[in-house]
Amino acid sequence: MIEKRKTIAEVILPEGYDGKILLVLIQGDGLKDRVVLRSGDVWHRDILRNTETEIRSLGFHNAKCLELGGAHLRFEANGFITIYGTSQQYGACDKAFAAKLVKKHYPDRKVRVE
Repeated sequence: MIEKRKTIAEVILPEGYDGKILLVLIQGDGLKDRVVLRSGDVWHRDILRNTETEIRSLGFHNAKCLELGGAHLRFEANGFITIYGTSQQYGACDKAFAAKLVKKHYPDRKVRVE
């Protein structure tokens, strides 16, 4: 049996990233509902599928991943991180909430929403 005490990272966002982000609600399988931010230089639906694979690999086989909208994010040369745009498939995410998650992950950066 797989140990179900593994950590689900709140944010997966590499330094210097320029691409799509997706907010995902993870719930079920004994988990407290949690909204996470995932990035990926693919379609937003692929980011969702990759998140589902990540959760299953941690042993949460009955958890659900629900998309909460997408956007784009870029690390600027001036040190800012900018969140902008929307997902054609899932609509816009709550960019202010996404900015809070990014700020927690990169506390020394200024995060702005366009």
